Amino acid sequence: MTTVTRESVIKPGMFGSAVAADSRRYEFDMQNEQLLMEGIIPDAVFIGDSITHLWELQAYFPGKIVINRGIGGDISTNVRKRFAADALQLKPGVVVMKIGTNDLGWGADVPPESIVDTICENIAAMAADAREAGVKLAICSILPIWGPNWYPLPEFAPRKNAQIAAINMRLRTIAEEHGAIYVNYHSAMLDADGMLIHDTAEDGIHPHSKGYSIMARVLRETLTAHGIEL
Repeated sequence: MTTVTRESVIKPGMFGSAVAADSRRYEFDMQNEQLLMEGIIPDAVFIGDSITHLWELQAYFPGKIVINRGIGGDISTNVRKRFAADALQLKPGVVVMKIGTNDLGWGADVPPESIVDTICENIAAMAADAREAGVKLAICSILPIWGPNWYPLPEFAPRKNAQIAAINMRLRTIAEEHGAIYVNYHSAMLDADGMLIHDTAEDGIHPHSKGYSIMARVLRETLTAHGIEL
């Protein structure tokens, strides 16, 4: 049996053409229709940005019907607009939502409090909608970051990480207020310097297999504590 390492996985590289994130709308509409028409009830729907989009869920949750509704580059306002279509109407056992990273942007400065408020308001609104629809929602923390591709200057990442930690405290409160589950990826992915553990994400933002393994463990343990098996 051949031993698989991260280095041995085939990766063809970029093809040199841009694909708009909006192209997933038609894809998701088609897939949602098929699930609904066939009466398929997912065990979980994962929704969010590229960190969700890139997660090969079946590798971590075999034997479960797990639906991926992540879109690379998505922000909380757009997830809120598609939340009913891509999550609530599917009536899954749980919706796993992780969003907010892209709202914060990638400039040198920490985003203003108005952007933070927008993230929290959008997530609170989705939590309220999920509760009204009778769908269990897991609100996942925003992951810390470390660079190097996104923050070439070392002083940028600590400022952004401090803001991310503060937002996550608000997300925990939102979950408590709306009867949702708070999933604390952040603490499990944090190093001693308050940044993302370096060997979980080569670009400092997007987890690779090691990072996703940690996230899957944290999510499974958290959901099990709330009586949900995934």
